[in-house]
Amino acid sequence: MLKALGILCILAGSTGIGFLYAQELELRMAELQQIQQLLLLLRGEIRYMHQPLPEAFWHLSGKAPVLFADFLTKTAKELQERNGQTAEEIWKRNLKSCLPALHIDRQEQKDLEKLGSMLGYLDVDMQVNALDYYLEQLKQSSLRAQEMSKSHKKLYQYMGILVGAALTVLVF
Repeated sequence: MLKALGILCILAGSTGIGFLYAQELELRMAELQQIQQLLLLLRGEIRYMHQPLPEAFWHLSGKAPVLFADFLTKTAKELQERNGQTAEEIWKRNLKSCLPALHIDRQEQKDLEKLGSMLGYLDVDMQVNALDYYLEQLKQSSLRAQEMSKSHKKLYQYMGILVGAALTVLVF
């Protein structure tokens, strides 16, 4: 009885880990799409509405998914106050404090941080060009994430099951 319970626990744990890794791929794709949608809206706020950055962020925070709403609200508030800080410093600090658990990879995180250095001090056309450039990079990242999800999702799930089976054979 105890042996069967141990086997069941090992199989359940390793299968769960495999499915967790597969879920991470899905979350990455969803977050990349959400970031892309937000930045498209931000580009529209800057280009067509001629909104200053703090007001654009305030406006977007109402439309943003819960994950990004706090970041946008906090960034808008700090951009209005400034307190001797640049938009880049405020952007990076709030990315780290409000969005620490994003499922995007390191390069995508660095690119998102770098975007903050291009916003806030450039004229409207330069900010729109910077957003267009970043959106193109984001589109490429989304395509890579989709390809990776297709090829690795089932692999992670099956590997979780197989590793659990191998562990049970080795242990028992």
